[in-house]
Amino acid sequence: MDIFKIFRENKLVDSVQSLQNTTKTVNNLISLISDSKISNSVREMLKGLRTVIVEKPNISSVNHYINHFLLKIDPENQPIVIRELLEVFHERWKNVDRKTAEVANHNFDFENKTLLLFGNDINVQSLIELLDVSQKKFKVVQIVTSREVGREQAKIIASKGIHVKAVEMSGIGKIFPEIDIILMGCDIIMHETFIAKSGTHLLLSAAKTYDIPVFILADSRKILNKKFFPQSVVGTFIGKEEKSGTQVWKDPPENIEVVFNYIEEIPNKLVTKFILEKEALTPAELVEKIDKVLVANFF
Repeated sequence: MDIFKIFRENKLVDSVQSLQNTTKTVNNLISLISDSKISNSVREMLKGLRTVIVEKPNISSVNHYINHFLLKIDPENQPIVIRELLEVFHERWKNVDRKTAEVANHNFDFENKTLLLFGNDINVQSLIELLDVSQKKFKVVQIVTSREVGREQAKIIASKGIHVKAVEMSGIGKIFPEIDIILMGCDIIMHETFIAKSGTHLLLSAAKTYDIPVFILADSRKILNKKFFPQSVVGTFIGKEEKSGTQVWKDPPENIEVVFNYIEEIPNKLVTKFILEKEALTPAELVEKIDKVLVANFF
């Protein structure tokens, strides 16, 4: 497959050098597919990259794909090609969580408010730290589950000297009247839906009933514009929602099917605002701007 020829014929780029850099990087990544040392998840992502090149052969699609690919990759024990890409990628996005926190702080008055947190997200933790440094008075309630969701974040926040009330998900209804805002992160943001931990849909539906505002803190790397990819590749990013039911019930009796979803797709309409590193968007504004709010070109 002549990648240089494919790119040259399908999409103009800023310069010949940019085209050459893109081609070199993509060729190096594709060559790793046959490397026995890489994990199955990385191999699947690389095969997806090859599919994008064949079916959506332009620089924008490749940039968009590689950014999302790098978001999901653990740098531990990766080939040098991927490690080098990850180093540049993370350097470019260094401290972006602090920018997101500042945008959130400008869009909501957190003084004397009770904040309900769900999940474990660096953007949320940066916001709590910003409020603490700014000497704001606020209360933190962290949702925790039997599968340890939220416990790590509660420990991180508590280690800063901030009091945290941990509440198990099943008992959250009792505390809803005290909550002023719900804060959480997510994995992916799309035009009409976003991907987050299982339990989010139920939590946000209840928030709608109680008229509690919901902020999803992320950054523009989390935006997934599906028009850039073949449908078969979209699943590479979203992943399979369902995991083995044995994590919930090891030996269920005959005729009992145990379903365990660890992530889910939630309608954007349940969110008050999506907080990115440059601006806060309502679901309606997100639909209008998602085609323009793209991650920075990697190459």
